[in-house]
Amino acid sequence: MQMTSLWILAAALLVGTHHPTPTVVLVRQTDAIRTSLPKATQFFVRTVTIGKDDLGKIRQDIEYSPEDPDFKFFLGKQGDGTASGVVLFPQVNTLHGPTEVALALNPDGTVASALVTKATVETKPWVLEAVRGGILKKCVGKKYGDDLGGLVNEVGGSAMVQWQAQIILTAVKDGLVLHHVLFKG
Repeated sequence: MQMTSLWILAAALLVGTHHPTPTVVLVRQTDAIRTSLPKATQFFVRTVTIGKDDLGKIRQDIEYSPEDPDFKFFLGKQGDGTASGVVLFPQVNTLHGPTEVALALNPDGTVASALVTKATVETKPWVLEAVRGGILKKCVGKKYGDDLGGLVNEVGGSAMVQWQAQIILTAVKDGLVLHHVLFKG
């Protein structure tokens, strides 16, 4: 009888370690693309299949295991054909569920803007507080190779707000690495 109780307790602990709540869409991807690239009048999707060599390069910088080998970039162009930027949607999965960021990059690869597009019911309050604390604005102008880790110290709030700010920064860094390795021209 006592052994059965231990198994039940162990099972309960394992189930409790992963408890994502329903995903909340804070901003639709189409809206994020249009607002992130205000000068663009034409939009194109570039799908890149992540090959073995590219995955090796990506993993040198970040922990990344794609669920799908295809990654999408949304390219905006102005009426004269000039590139106005690219938007991608890096997502970080945690035990509380996913957090997705719309990362808009200028043609030179620097961050033009970032906004959180998805969170979960549980993480939404922490995400919104981290955003109000300016975490996304601090990313503007950053580029591949820049250290983003220290930015989390500039966001106030509880430990959970700080943790969610770090998740947001991880998504931004992941996006910068993915763009650097995968987006050609």
